[in-house]
Amino acid sequence: MDTAFVTTWKIPFPGREMKALELGAQSGEYWGKQAAEGRCTAPEWFFFPNGTGMWMVKGERRVLEDLVNGDEVRRLLVRGSLLLEDWQYMFVETASGAERLMGQYAAELAAI
Repeated sequence: MDTAFVTTWKIPFPGREMKALELGAQSGEYWGKQAAEGRCTAPEWFFFPNGTGMWMVKGERRVLEDLVNGDEVRRLLVRGSLLLEDWQYMFVETASGAERLMGQYAAELAAI
């Protein structure tokens, strides 16, 4: 597993708090099912004292990209942008992926 799919946000937009909680439940259910089928790790949730939140799943990049490009995840991602302030999502390199990226960075730095 060399990649993580990560979402981050600040706080729900005022008046949308309950819908944001529903989104969290829907996301957890979807990604939990994918984890149970071996496509990724179980979702990990992080909540910071200032209200900022984050969750992630880890897996093989191609598998995660295929999942993220599916209709269900696209719907969840759009919903997140409507409910949560500073909603962002991204793929990040982990484990061997991070090592590979750092090696490429070091090689380019040496070439400059």
